[in-house]
Amino acid sequence: METTEQPIDVAILERDRVRFGSRLDLDTALTLVAVASEDPACWEDLVAFWPRYRTPTVPEFADNLAMKLVEHDTALGALRRHDSWIVIDLVRKRIATGRDVQPIGRDEVFAMVVDESGAQHYPLSIHLPPWWELREQTDRSAIDNARESPLVIPRVNRNVLFGRPLVADLARRMLDTINGDDWKSSSAGEDERARYAFTVRLHRDWLMTLRQDLGGLMPRQMLHGAHEWIDRLVWAQQLRFQDVGEVVAVPERISDDDNAPMGREEMVIYFDLCRELIGAGWEWCLKGGIGPRDSADRSRSERELNAFLSGLQQEWLDSPFEGGSPPRFIIECSRRRVPRAAGVPIVGIAECEPEQHVIDGDCPICNMMAEGTLGTAFTGIDGHHLELDDEFAFSMHETREAWDEQQREFAEMSAAFDRERAGPERASGTETEHDEFASVWSGQFSDEPIPGDSQGHLKLAFLLSEVVGTLQMAGGPSEDIRQLNERFAVFRRCDRSELPARGKQLGEQLEIVAIRYPELVSRVADLQSRIDEHIRLPSSVDERPF
Repeated sequence: METTEQPIDVAILERDRVRFGSRLDLDTALTLVAVASEDPACWEDLVAFWPRYRTPTVPEFADNLAMKLVEHDTALGALRRHDSWIVIDLVRKRIATGRDVQPIGRDEVFAMVVDESGAQHYPLSIHLPPWWELREQTDRSAIDNARESPLVIPRVNRNVLFGRPLVADLARRMLDTINGDDWKSSSAGEDERARYAFTVRLHRDWLMTLRQDLGGLMPRQMLHGAHEWIDRLVWAQQLRFQDVGEVVAVPERISDDDNAPMGREEMVIYFDLCRELIGAGWEWCLKGGIGPRDSADRSRSERELNAFLSGLQQEWLDSPFEGGSPPRFIIECSRRRVPRAAGVPIVGIAECEPEQHVIDGDCPICNMMAEGTLGTAFTGIDGHHLELDDEFAFSMHETREAWDEQQREFAEMSAAFDRERAGPERASGTETEHDEFASVWSGQFSDEPIPGDSQGHLKLAFLLSEVVGTLQMAGGPSEDIRQLNERFAVFRRCDRSELPARGKQLGEQLEIVAIRYPELVSRVADLQSRIDEHIRLPSSVDERPF
């Protein structure tokens, strides 16, 4: 982006006051726009968010900025002097810029420092919330005009979603279900697979039922509206860490707002929490003998089930999730808009993601990760399992239209896969001849470099992993696998002057494997050629993420 270096007037509009900065430098003005990405409601919020965006080109604290409290008319009068101005309206949720300010954009990343070699540093990310309006290179009349669209901010009532109403609703529905005709006529009491259909139905009904305590909305509607925006803010902190080495959390006093929009990872954890409660609730009912035979004291059963589910919820939230952090911590990081990585401290949060153990010591990729060769590995939850039930209620998509489109795409992919499995046939119906140029690898490998793999070791590790996997499936000796991993590790770690010798040793070990396992000959031959090519390449330079 080409930007003018001329000073910029910045006005920040609050409900009953205006802060005005006269002739601020471009870096400061741009940083104030970036801080608006966090959806601040007042100047105090903006000050609190400032450390997440601060770079060496701006003051350490926002309170140190040359911003003064002025009357609204005074600020507008000052803006009439020229067209180099930015107005950040915290009430209408809008940013307007003058005609002399070059376009900034809603979703951009700028390098605030460029060193003598041209390398870019200190990324400044701008990711405005979807409900914020941006009017660039406009005239001053836009400042007081009404919004172009109604202001709708997604709000979440976590007291209902995570509180007693959730547990009470699930308990009531469970007891209704096991006393219903559908349950009685099924094998759900004995067969966990038959019970799963009732789990899906109960979970769906909770999410898709209108509730008075949610203002006439369904619980599902509270889960959506901000995923992509919060994903971008989390990614911005990850990008910042890769260059600055620091991750800064949203201040706790702001993240404590129980009505703040929900991020993707919190929604995924919420899905898993509901399934955990429902699954355990069925077991409690069945083990306790509560079913069609026991309906005399319904209120007692409901109270006891409520107490059981409430205790289970707290225990589950505090227990490790899939061997990593507890759900409570994952939710906190999502609400405070920071990424998680093993051992990486987060400014503002005492905890951090625990170290992960290597799953497979025979896997070359796992070994590289354990050594830290691949850099900091951030952990995330994508929520793919929310789509496995083919139910809109659980989908990551906010609208049914988007979900329907995804279902059509899945159907087309499935049909194409079925045609491929049926056998390679030409459109004319004749059988396709063997493709002599087809890849020898089972995976989809490309000659294109892998982003972040500046040394090329990760691409080689993927190929070697397939060789190792084939050896394991064939029952190959662990010594062969150990030798391959050791020689590959030496090859990765050696100086460039030693590459030819170390590459030869690795190639010789691969040849031994190929002799013992003929099915690996083509893969070994290709991998050897790629190792030779790697040795001939000039030294790689570090890549920059922006």
